[in-house]
Amino acid sequence: MTNEVIFTEKICAEGTKVGICTLNRPKALNALTLPMCAAMLAQLRTWQADAAVRAVIINADGERAFCAGGDVAEVVRNVRAGGEGRYDYGDEFFTVEYALDLLIHTYRKPIIALAQGITMGGGVGLIAGAAFRVIGEDARIAMPEITIGLFPDVGGGFFLNRLPCRAGWLMALTGLAINAHDAALHGLADAIVPSAQLSAVMDALVNHPTPLTHAAVHAIIHSHPMLVSPKIEDAPMWQRLPQIRALMNAHDVRSVRDRLNALAEHDPWFAPPAHTLAAGSPTTAHVAFEYLRRSSQLGISEVLALDLVLAKQFPRRHDFLEGVRALLIDKDKSPKWRPAAFELVSEFDVTGHFAPVLGRS
Repeated sequence: MTNEVIFTEKICAEGTKVGICTLNRPKALNALTLPMCAAMLAQLRTWQADAAVRAVIINADGERAFCAGGDVAEVVRNVRAGGEGRYDYGDEFFTVEYALDLLIHTYRKPIIALAQGITMGGGVGLIAGAAFRVIGEDARIAMPEITIGLFPDVGGGFFLNRLPCRAGWLMALTGLAINAHDAALHGLADAIVPSAQLSAVMDALVNHPTPLTHAAVHAIIHSHPMLVSPKIEDAPMWQRLPQIRALMNAHDVRSVRDRLNALAEHDPWFAPPAHTLAAGSPTTAHVAFEYLRRSSQLGISEVLALDLVLAKQFPRRHDFLEGVRALLIDKDKSPKWRPAAFELVSEFDVTGHFAPVLGRS
């Protein structure tokens, strides 16, 4: 059992139990490894079958981050090491991670996610399917995969498509990080508290005198004395939903890029996402746009099945390996994308990502 995630059980006042899963890699911003995902998948299955466990809490050690995503650098290190099994780690990592995400979405007992600070990529995957998502006021939520040449996975095609006015598409294509107020208003969080109060929320849940049904958990969370009401004036993405809707009505990602650049000339808020999209992998941008289109009417199990097809393709292609190398391994921050221009990405380049990988090659 890995010590990178810690499992405990707390006995409640009436004798039932709460399972607590604590991510424990604070120096690595609690980035998910394969052993962590495998351990969580096994333990959550055990708790789901245990009648004495009435609810599960997922939280994280450290003040800076709940979870900065998956440890994709390890995926790329295995590929770069070569050999017949160079893709095995990545294939297994994504398979197990997505199985964990699906279990959270379909869990038969209340799962309460308590998230603070950086919550990105795989971290968003962990909270997206939880029955209750309580975030600290310092939370920063993003799907930044465009910067490393990866698509917005972990079920992104499901939960990002459910944000109003295609705001989730903007997050997916630009890696835009939103604050707690925007997250709550857009439906990515259920409640906000000061980050120092997350432990008090957990204590209130554990010490509740009756079993933690969904109704009881809802009442506990929404009666917390330090609950923060989301404010539109503190939610810059919410304020720009009309512009975002018009932006994302484009028929292709090149048009999105051009419209976003035009918006940035008049509203500085759009400048960072415009820069990130322009600097990201052109192939990934096209694939992500098509992924969001294809997954818009799918259920969570269908989206995660599609995610696995794509996730097995990306490590077998240039841009993901190059993006992770440049940003996470060598850290020169100068990826050399192939092709380098949006206009040079062919339909074949895009559709090839949606073809199932056969065998280990």
